Amino acid sequence: MPTHEQIVADLGHAITNRDFARLAELLDDEVVYEIAGIEMEGAGVFDKTTLLDTMPRVLTLFEDGSPRLTITHTFRDGDWIITEATGAGRFANGTIYDNRYVILYEIVGGRIRTVREYMDTQHAARLFAAGAEPR
Repeated sequence: MPTHEQIVADLGHAITNRDFARLAELLDDEVVYEIAGIEMEGAGVFDKTTLLDTMPRVLTLFEDGSPRLTITHTFRDGDWIITEATGAGRFANGTIYDNRYVILYEIVGGRIRTVREYMDTQHAARLFAAGAEPR
């Protein structure tokens, strides 16, 4: 069985590579994926079905291979992994995406059961608004 750290890395690769079949394999059927942001469009709590339906549409805003999540620090406590990471890439219209994250993952039985994603939401909202504009 892969390590918790490898499972988290695989999740990032699946998203960057638009490998939604692999993404589905990594997520527990009862996953709860939370993107923190009280007033940010796109934030909220998602189940597996909603996440797998929404993720491909969101990623159409980006160039292929973007965004890329680079994990800079990892901490583990039992079934929980906490990562500090950067997200970088380019929207399809050329706008640069660059943000900072802290993400908590709960991994049970080799699958991701919980994700809590924290980022600079004001910065993300501004970048997504600019990234959604036509060239």
